[in-house]
Amino acid sequence: MRYLIRRRLVFVPSGQLKQNGRHFITTSAIGANTLQIAPRQLRSNFWIPQATLAQKNESAPDAGQLLVRAGYLRQAYSGIFHMLPLGLKVQSKIEALIDKHMQSLSASKVSLSSISSQKLWDRTGRLNTGSEFFRFKDRKDADWLLAPTHEEEITSLVKDIVHAPGHLPIRLYQIGRKYRDEKRPRGGLLRGREFTMKDLYTFDKTEADAHATYADVRQAYRNLFDEFKLPYVEARADSGNMGGNLSHEFHFPSNLGEDDIITCATCNYAKNEEFVPDLATTFSKVVLPPQNSAVQNNAIAGLEQSFVSRDRKTLVRTFAVVPDKDHARRSINPFVVKACLSSKTEIDTGVEQPEVLFSKYIHAPGSAAMSQVYYLFDQLADDAQIQSRVLQDREWLSENKVEAFVGRITDSSSQQSHLLEKMTGDVCPDCASTSRQGTLNVTKAIEVGHTFHLGSRYSSKLDLVVPRSGQQDPRSESAFVSMGCHGIGVSRLIAAVASALSDSKGLLWPRSIAPFEVLVIVNAKHKDSGETTEVGNTIYDHLSHHKQFPADVLIDDREDVEIGWKLKDADLIGYPVIVVIGKGWSKNKLVEIQCRRLGLKEEVTLQQAPDTIRSILGQL
Repeated sequence: MRYLIRRRLVFVPSGQLKQNGRHFITTSAIGANTLQIAPRQLRSNFWIPQATLAQKNESAPDAGQLLVRAGYLRQAYSGIFHMLPLGLKVQSKIEALIDKHMQSLSASKVSLSSISSQKLWDRTGRLNTGSEFFRFKDRKDADWLLAPTHEEEITSLVKDIVHAPGHLPIRLYQIGRKYRDEKRPRGGLLRGREFTMKDLYTFDKTEADAHATYADVRQAYRNLFDEFKLPYVEARADSGNMGGNLSHEFHFPSNLGEDDIITCATCNYAKNEEFVPDLATTFSKVVLPPQNSAVQNNAIAGLEQSFVSRDRKTLVRTFAVVPDKDHARRSINPFVVKACLSSKTEIDTGVEQPEVLFSKYIHAPGSAAMSQVYYLFDQLADDAQIQSRVLQDREWLSENKVEAFVGRITDSSSQQSHLLEKMTGDVCPDCASTSRQGTLNVTKAIEVGHTFHLGSRYSSKLDLVVPRSGQQDPRSESAFVSMGCHGIGVSRLIAAVASALSDSKGLLWPRSIAPFEVLVIVNAKHKDSGETTEVGNTIYDHLSHHKQFPADVLIDDREDVEIGWKLKDADLIGYPVIVVIGKGWSKNKLVEIQCRRLGLKEEVTLQQAPDTIRSILGQL
């Protein structure tokens, strides 16, 4: 066996152990000699400052609490966290996985500034769409913001470089910090004011090329999330203020999630509750009959709910037919209401007593003439029911002198109400049109990735064009570069995986992103500590330096900690595999291997240990 020390070749006879500081050579009891050059990773050299948190109730701590307890991160301020060595190890492994799958798309990595000009955002119309920007002025009184995303900046960058179709396609991605002035930070890393994101921006010559790229990115995302070996859902989603008309989200099912994902096990139906397909809705002005005319009572056997606009000028009364008459379990889907009224006004779905707010507005001096009431019915309501319900408000409408409009969702392809929120057990709308008998399942989930087809949403606003020969108008719609934006929440992934894989004892990481894949615990306080340490080193070397399947291993070598506390510490941190060299070795020369996620605990010989550990890791 050969070992290089200060450029001198030293031969170590078989069966001997040499040590030079933290560099070791071992001749293994397992069989083959192992060459160890890099320092072994020791728990005593790795800073893991754990915390004791006050338990508010007897329930198990959530994932955010576990990450703090185990020493992965610390909260600095509301919604702002410091990443500690353990957390950074997990984040680095996530980033390495992302790099791998971005390379499969031939994407090049960049790093854009976190500071962006407000003028640039004003050009795309996004500056005043919300109040979640961190804005500031410099000493010259120029207006800046901390970027929550980089569509404007990347488009501006590419615009100055790309001048011909031959320069496309381009795939650029970055992993960096983003900022959002969140009103109510919550869920630890799930919704903070500073977070780490991966953004991939794609630039193509045509819409057809961009759609092909979009499909490639979705497949790369599937390949990435498959490596976590966790169930995930790919669902159709709303594009929001990002723009474009095509987007998908990737979710991990979790009770801590803020999204409701609707899926069908029989077919591929999967969507975020917020996603609403195009629903044709036409409104016509209500012409009230004379006060003395009769009103027929054709009541709707269904559900009624009101909403008010953000400016309080508009009241929306919605009516959904409920064939099963199960009013107690049913509610109106506010996202459908917002979609149907999007061309009329912006609905505020988060307020109570909308009628009271509307009444306050219309009774303010001079405001009634600018107020409207919209009646929105689902497609199952008939004309007589619609007329009857509107006329019930005849006296109220006349008294307040507000304009009234009535509309009905005109999609007759479905026998289910579009206005009602979907519930677990409902018939799948896609299966209903076939012979399949699929039913829906509604689950809470955490969004971890999102793909957007942007089209010319940003290129048209920021003049990113590639003129083609024969075009009379160099700024025609076909000349604008077709873009896509595809994000992954890196820091959010840490919290999402921790939420999906944890129990009352602690965290349970998948192998692909665990801070260390294997922890070797040696009984440093035992009388045979020298021997157990050497056995631990032997196992470490064979796992770490395997030519085909190397593992990331840590040795818990602490001499001032009892083995029982080391095991509790290991459970809290969540190493996928734990190897204990303690009583079993002292009595029977056996090594104990534990995997809490698989519910496994067994004793094997030293010769069997490496293959057993690699077999377990292959399942994680």
